[in-house]
Parts: sequence; C-alpha cells; structure tokens
Amino acid sequence: MEARLVLPAVAVAVAIAALWWTLLTRIDREERFLDQTTRQHTAAMAQLVEEQAIATFRRLDDLLIDVASHVEKDIPLLIPTRRSFEEGLAASIRIYDANSWLSMGLGRTTTRNPVLEWEEFARHKSGAHRKGNQKGFVIGLPFVSPGTSDVFIPVSRRLEGADGSFRGVAVIDIPAEVFSRFYSRLDLPRGSSVAIARADGPLLARQALQDQVFGRSFRGSGLWPEAGSGTVRHHRVVSPVDGVERIYAFRASADYPLMTVVGESVETVFGAWRQNRFYSIVWAAATTAVILLFTTAFLVQLQRRRHGDRALRIRNRAMEWSGDGILIADATRPGVPVVYTNPAFSRLMGIGPGAADGRAARDVLGSLMEDEEGLCPLCDGAEDAGDTRAEFARPGAAGRGAPEVWLELRASPVRGAGGRLVSVIATVRDITEHKTAQAALAEARREADRANIGKSKFLAAASHDLRQPVQSLMLLMEALSARATDPAMRKILTTMDRALGALKMLLDGLLDVSRLEAGAVEPKRAVFPVTELLDRIAANSRPVAVRKGLLLHIMPCDAHVDSDPMLLGRILQNLVENALRYTNRGRILVGCRRRGAVLRIEVWDTGIGIPTDRQEDIFQEFVQVGNASRDRDQGLGLGLAVVRRLAGMLNHPVTLRSEPGRGSVFRVEVPLADPPAPAETLAEDFPVTARMRAGARVLVVEDDPIVREGLCAMIRQWGHEVFPAASFGEAVEALRRHPDPDVIVADYRLGEGHTGTETIREVRRRSKRPIPGILVTGDTAPERLAEAEAGKFSILHKPVLADDLRRAIALALAPAALAPPAPATPSGAASRELVD
Repeated sequence: MEARLVLPAVAVAVAIAALWWTLLTRIDREERFLDQTTRQHTAAMAQLVEEQAIATFRRLDDLLIDVASHVEKDIPLLIPTRRSFEEGLAASIRIYDANSWLSMGLGRTTTRNPVLEWEEFARHKSGAHRKGNQKGFVIGLPFVSPGTSDVFIPVSRRLEGADGSFRGVAVIDIPAEVFSRFYSRLDLPRGSSVAIARADGPLLARQALQDQVFGRSFRGSGLWPEAGSGTVRHHRVVSPVDGVERIYAFRASADYPLMTVVGESVETVFGAWRQNRFYSIVWAAATTAVILLFTTAFLVQLQRRRHGDRALRIRNRAMEWSGDGILIADATRPGVPVVYTNPAFSRLMGIGPGAADGRAARDVLGSLMEDEEGLCPLCDGAEDAGDTRAEFARPGAAGRGAPEVWLELRASPVRGAGGRLVSVIATVRDITEHKTAQAALAEARREADRANIGKSKFLAAASHDLRQPVQSLMLLMEALSARATDPAMRKILTTMDRALGALKMLLDGLLDVSRLEAGAVEPKRAVFPVTELLDRIAANSRPVAVRKGLLLHIMPCDAHVDSDPMLLGRILQNLVENALRYTNRGRILVGCRRRGAVLRIEVWDTGIGIPTDRQEDIFQEFVQVGNASRDRDQGLGLGLAVVRRLAGMLNHPVTLRSEPGRGSVFRVEVPLADPPAPAETLAEDFPVTARMRAGARVLVVEDDPIVREGLCAMIRQWGHEVFPAASFGEAVEALRRHPDPDVIVADYRLGEGHTGTETIREVRRRSKRPIPGILVTGDTAPERLAEAEAGKFSILHKPVLADDLRRAIALALAPAALAPPAPATPSGAASRELVD
C-alpha cells in the first residue's frame, strides 16, 4: 500500500477497533454483573433455607430430648409433643428399649421397614452414631414408607440412664413434604432448584423430583464444602438430576450436619442478556461491514486512477518487448487504418519499423498473403466479422518457391457497447519450428505405417511357415504313438510330446500377442450361458490339477452374459492355467458373483502370491514372478499379457488381489444378459453311426509331403480310407480314379497359386453334391474364416491336435439332422486361434 493510503487505513482500523472494544467491554461487564448478582441471590436464599432447616431440626431435637426425659421418668408426653403431630412436623414417634423391643409408638407405625429400623438401633447401641454428630442428634437417610409413596426423613437420639448406660433409642419420622412446601413458597426464578442434604452427601429433600433423588449422594463431585465450615461456595455446573445448567450456592451449616443447595438456571439468568449480545454483535458487524465497504470503495477508486496510467505504460512496454507481432487497427474509421504495430510485427513481416502505421489493415495484411479472403470482413470493418486464423510463408531471400519462415496470423474483432465493432487486433507468430516438427511427425507416421504393413506380412508368413513343421511333427507323433509298444520308446515319445507342446505354446502366445497388437482380432459378441465356458475350462484343466495333486473346484452358474464366447473363454483359460502353474499345494476355485448389471467371474488360488509392487508388471510380456530359471513348465509369461489385451478389447475390467505366500484372486467383470430364446443345437454326445466310425472316404489335399503323410497315417488309424493329393490337379485326378469322397481335408496354401478353398469348391462342382470340407491352415488372417463361412465348411488352424481333427471329421460325417446349422470349428479345442 502506498504511503498516502496508510493514514486513512489506520484511522478506519482504529475506529473499528474502538467500536468493537467498547462493545465487548460492555458485554463482559454485563455478564460479570449478572453472575455476581446471581451468586449473591443464591447465597441469600441458601442462608434462608438453612435457617428454616435448622429451626425444624432444632424443634425435633428438643422433642427427642423431651421424649427421652419423659421416658426416663415414666411420665406422659407434654402438649408440645402432641402439637408436633397436629402441625405435621412429625409423622410418628417410636421408642425402643435396650433389647430393641418397641416400647412406645405414636402416630403412624408403618412408616419404615423394621429391618432398617433395627440396623439403626444397632448403630446407636454400639455408639457408632455418636461420632461426627451434633450433640448426639442423628439425621438418618430418607426412605419411602411401605405401601405409600411418601418420603420420610428419620431423626433419632440415643436414650441413656443416669449412669450413661444404653436404655434404648427414640426415633421421629419427618415428612419430606415439610421442606418441599416451604421451598415452593419461595420466590425463585424459573428453573431454580432448592435442596438440603446431609454434610456427608446424601440428599434429604428437594423442591421437585423428591421421589427420584432422595438419598443420592453428590459428595464425590468435589463441590461440597467441609461440614460445619459455615462457608458458601458457588459453582456453575450442569445438574446431574435434571440436566439443567445452574449457578449453585452450597452452604454448610455450623449447627447441624446439613448442607443447603440453591441454584438458579443459567438460561433464565443469561437468556435475555445473550439475545441482546447477539443483536449488539450483529449491529457491530453490520456497521463494520459498511465502514469497510465505503473505505474499500474509496481506496479502490483512488488506486484505479493511479494504476490506470501505470497499467497503460506496462502494457505498452510488454507489447514492445513481445516476441509475437501485434497489430491494432481502428474499425470506427474508414478503411480500418492501422494505429499501432510493435517492433516484432515489423520484423516478422519483413517491413520497416512503423511502415504499417496509418495504412489500411487490408493493404498491410493482404499484400503479404496469397489468400486474403478470410481477412476481408475484418479488414473492411464488417459488423458480423469473426475470429480468423491463417498460416502463410513469408517471402524471403529464397523467394516464394522455397519459403524459409512460416507465420501464423490470428485476427480478432474487439466490440464495444451494443456489440459494435470498434477495433481489430491481429497477432503474428513464427511457427517455422512447429511446421518442421509436423513434417517430421508425418514422416514418422508414414514410416510406422510401412513398418506395420511389414509386420502384418511377417505375421502371415510366420503363421503358416512356423506352424507347418510343428504340424508335421505333431501328426507323426500321433501316428507313432499308436504303434509304439516298447515302454522306453513311449517314454521318449512322451518327452517329445512335452517339447512339442512347449513349442506350440510359444508359437500360440507370440502370434496371439502380435495379432492383438496389430488389431487383427475383432470380437463377435453374443449372448450365451457361462456354464459352457466353465465346463470347457473344467475339461481342459482338471487333468493338470489331478497330475499336480491340486483340487480344482468350479462352482456352477446359470447366468447368461454378453461377450465373445471364444475370447472370454481364452481369458478364463489363461487365468486358470496361470493359477495351476504357480500353485503347488491347496486348491483352485472358479466361481461367479452377481454385482448389479455385471457378473464377476473370479479365479482363486492358494499359490505363491504376487508382491504389491509386481502386480502391474505381470501383465507385461515375458514377465514372471517366481520363475527366475525360466522353467518351460511354468509358461513363458505371455498368458496374462493376452488376458490384458483381450479384456481391454472386450471392455471387461480385470482386477487382482494377492498376498505373497497366501495366494491370488483374479476378477473379470462381464455384462449380464437375459437368456436368448431356446434353439436347436447339436447334442454334445450325438450318436455315432457305423459310417462315422470306419469306412469313410477322406480326400487329403496337402502340398507339404511330411504333413500330408502325417495326416494320412493318422486318419487311416481311425479306420477311414484316405485319398492323398499334393495339389489342385491331383485332387481333381483322384476324383476321376476313386469314388467320390465323403469328407475333404485340404490345406489352404497349395502349389501353382491354388488354395484349399478353390479345391473344395471344384471337387463339389465335379461330384455335383455338397461334400463336407475341412480347411486346415496355418494362416491366421480373418479372411480365412470369412471364406470358410462363405463356402460352408469348417476351418482348423495349425498345429492341429488329433482330437480336434477327429471331431471335425465326425461332425462332417454326422447325419443331416444332427449337423449344426452353419459350419464352424470345434468348440472343444483348447488351443484354438484368436480368429476362430
């Protein structure tokens, strides 16, 4: 704040401080006055209550002394004794002899339980009541008379002979109503309370709630003065009886072991004062706000005037030093002349300093741009003109053919009151580096596209060329296994089968990840029951679990979901296989939970678990936890990478919760769906005819001799007659030399530019009947599936398992009534490709 504004600000601050100090001082003074007045009033009332209580107990003490003397002399009671009954001061008088027998009773005789009376008698007899009492006068604990709700206060005195021997006890019962009536006649404010209590704490009488509080002791609260001190103490506390906050006066009697308590309600005392305090604070706050408002408005107006010129100077300086070119034109004058340009504008536009000032904006900007149509509305001062942006190359030393400097021009209208165009502001920025970066980015994208095309070609070649020899080995292995009987040979074949399985797993994983990254897999969503996937997983995974000694439990589920059945099955199969690999003991559980509109499929295991800092890494390729030696039996680290990509493609969230040493749980959330209308499907256990078991004619078309030999050997073992062909021409020739085949098994890529699709169609055309066809290919392109659907034949992807091929041939040979409505690959293959 500037020096000239300090003095007014200090003056206003002092005035506000004085206002609040006066107000708060007055409020504090009123509060202390009310508190002091209340304390004085309660002290006076406590003294009055004490005097009444002392007078009452003194009369009773005199009555007890008179009773004791008359009992000693065996003479009748005097008139004052009978008068005390008539006044209601005493409800009953009882005298007990030294043997605790009731020797005399006046008034009500059933005011107290005899057992309690005997206890008090025992205390007097033992002399226990002599200590701490006023001249032997004892005030007992209040009690309720049996059969009534009346509260009585017993007072007693020990009867002694001339020699001080114990002669008995005299007891008088005082109705507590004697004190309550007196308290109700006192002129006390609303919410006040009056009570008397013994010095040791028990409450004797109260103006209200007598039957609820009599006998309760409050000595432990620390508020009670010492007995017999004759002093008054004040405390502001919440009453434990009725919950009302009061200012209490506690007065201890010097004559009798009594304590008088008088309290006035804080709400009654301070209620009106609190309301006035609130109004005073609101008034002071409003006054302060008004003062601050006017003061702030004055200071703001004063500062605005002084800062206006400074802001203008700073703005002009900033525009002078700006790296972007700035042009301002006056749209209210004819021709929209330029009124200001900064040095950066002249430098970027290649003109002299101030050369554009006074010239029409159209001439300055349009002469430097080849296309000035977008600037025409602004440069001409049109009222409907809007923002304009343009990029252009400034002619430089290299000429227009090879521009070196690229500029970006942005022009905007400035409107005044009523939306009238008053000026035009244009900025010019050097974007040469940005244009260079854009060109480099475009070139990088073209390079990436070329690389992607090369990658797709490589995948197509790898899918066929890499799978072809693996297919040959697997077929020959199947044929050899049926003939090998020597145990040593079968052991070698088992080892070879494991090696081929590992090789097939590697090829499947690598090609699956590559095809997912290339976007070659498209989901085909459908509504289907989850139980089909769970049954398939159980069939594929239970032998592995049994071999490892694990318990695989799959909970049944009758829900239907909306997803791609093949891709979702691949996700769940990979999760179960991952659990089987990393679980050495215990169990694996697969179950489903309904959560609103989604079905949560969970895979639990008791395996090694995954540390928290590695739970995100395991979804990367070739990342494994607990397999530092790269054991092939524990996979290659590609299964969860495929899970992540498939889940992202299907929009099925996958979550993980794991604890090292205790296991993991993977969750997949799939949208629930209503069950579709029932349709006829091929029974899983369809009847097998004699034609399906043996004697069928199978035409095998395969250009690779090793694969062809393996296929023929394996099909012959199943009892079928095989016609081998190496090309399109040999297949046609075999059709002339042999009867028409029942099934055609053809490789997709054949020699001389022919395909298995063409061969199947030509054989069908020549035989003039729709012979079932099975296309075996290592090409994973989606077009192969489209060709199979168009030709109404099945498709198997290499490497083909023997069970898959055998099932495909059985389905092809099935009667028409049992055949599926549309050809498709076998649904039970655990190693199906992602395009299936």
